[in-house]
Amino acid sequence: MDVNGVALVVGAGSGIGLETALTFAERGARAVAFADLALDTASAASEKSKSIATAKDYETIAIAVDVRDRASVKSMVEEVKKRFGRLDYAVNSAGLPRQTSAKTQDVDETEYDLLHDTNTRGILHCLQEEIIAMKDQEPLYVEGRSGRRSVGPGSIINVTSLSAVTATAESVTYVASKFAARGIVKCAALENRHTGLRINEVCPGFTDTPMLRRGLDAQPDIGEIINRSMPLGRIAMPEEVANVIHFLASPGASFVNGHSLVIDSGV
Repeated sequence: MDVNGVALVVGAGSGIGLETALTFAERGARAVAFADLALDTASAASEKSKSIATAKDYETIAIAVDVRDRASVKSMVEEVKKRFGRLDYAVNSAGLPRQTSAKTQDVDETEYDLLHDTNTRGILHCLQEEIIAMKDQEPLYVEGRSGRRSVGPGSIINVTSLSAVTATAESVTYVASKFAARGIVKCAALENRHTGLRINEVCPGFTDTPMLRRGLDAQPDIGEIINRSMPLGRIAMPEEVANVIHFLASPGASFVNGHSLVIDSGV
């Protein structure tokens, strides 16, 4: 079903975030805000979206944001609301991978803090400001074969990881940050269940993103092992994850709330 409102994608400069933002533009969003720590990549992606957007009066902006800083996140959300009048769909996709492999007893607390600040606190900051901006908006309605129904004041989708639901050896810093992020998402969905604001999570497995490629460049033999471990014989393409995010934002998922959707081909 149509997703034709205003979308904000955090982490839209590359990978899953980039494909998600472009998918919103391609499928009729009237405006898409591309937010990223790297403003140059966000700006390039925003410009690219103009060539594939399908809404008649499509608008787009690029915003620099540091999700570790709540003031930066607040400024981002306020800019979107000021520019477009409301915020219908928010996707929180910023994150960092494990920096080094280490057993639990050898974890580097500097790395732990870095991943916690980005992957966990970043989700918290985004949810805090998005909920404030969205929960009291006028709800939207759609017409279906069963009649008219409310789809609520907005939809927030948080991108975590398969590591939010299953452990990986020598990855405490990453796994802990994703498990904690999942807990934040669950609490936020529970607290807002009566507002009509839908808050969900996607947990992608191995996906062909720059982040994964950098890891494979360091360990080239791992790529084939990963492919063989996938039930479909390959890792996911970013647009496959973006398609699921788009569904969760859409009226087609209007009765889906507080859900963690694992995207891993059946691992």
